[in-house]
Amino acid sequence: MPILSIDDIKPGMLLAEAVRNHQDQLLLENGRRITEKSIRVFKSWGIRRVTVKLGSAVDGSGDGAASPGLPPAIDEALKGRFSDVATDPIMTAIMQAAARQLAARQPKKKTGYGRR
Repeated sequence: MPILSIDDIKPGMLLAEAVRNHQDQLLLENGRRITEKSIRVFKSWGIRRVTVKLGSAVDGSGDGAASPGLPPAIDEALKGRFSDVATDPIMTAIMQAAARQLAARQPKKKTGYGRR
């Protein structure tokens, strides 16, 4: 499992080991998804490196995507709004519900069948 510099980690990566400060206080548990907020916390505590799991999704193409049917701009906006709470399963469900609502509001694509 790679150990990355704090400057190289990205929101969406999964921690392979818990992150603790110099007083041995838990900052983020093993297996949790890294957010923008957690990166700020790590930096404020002087954390220099963290261990992440191989294959951690950072581009939104994994399970972190809000909805595959949304345009990328809307998908990114939703993920941005929910980035601080992405590890909370209830908030993830709310984000996915919002994505379904937004997807339902998108104009339907014409199939090309019928009269012209």
